[in-house]
This record gives sequence, C-alpha cells and structure tokens, in this order.
Amino acid sequence: PICTHLQCTVNWNPEKNRFICPCHGSQYDSVGRVVHGPAKRSLPLLTVVVKENQVRLVETKPAIDPR
Repeated sequence: PICTHLQCTVNWNPEKNRFICPCHGSQYDSVGRVVHGPAKRSLPLLTVVVKENQVRLVETKPAIDPR
C-alpha cells in the first residue's frame, strides 16, 4: 500500500497490528483507516476477484467503502 501523505510504501507491522509509513510515521489500522498522522486520508481500497481458485486484483474501484 502507498501512504496517502507523501506516497511512501507502507509496511505491515504484525507486532503493532498496523500498516506503518517509514517516511513520516503515519499509521493505519488493518483495514487502512488512519490511526496516527500526518496522513489525513485512509489507504485506498483494492478490488479483489476470486475466480477458479485464483485471487486477482482488478483496476475497478470498489463501489462501496465498507470502512
């Protein structure tokens, strides 16, 4: 995932159960909501399609943000 603050790649931290940006310290929960800034927007959602036992990412944005 890409941080919504300055577009750095965020990493999942299993000990903190959060995505953490190494550039400026923004933190996101397991569904991508901001829990600590400077980021102000949640991580973008991806659309996933499961077909014939394969998981595929598609470029279409989800119709509804369930967060």
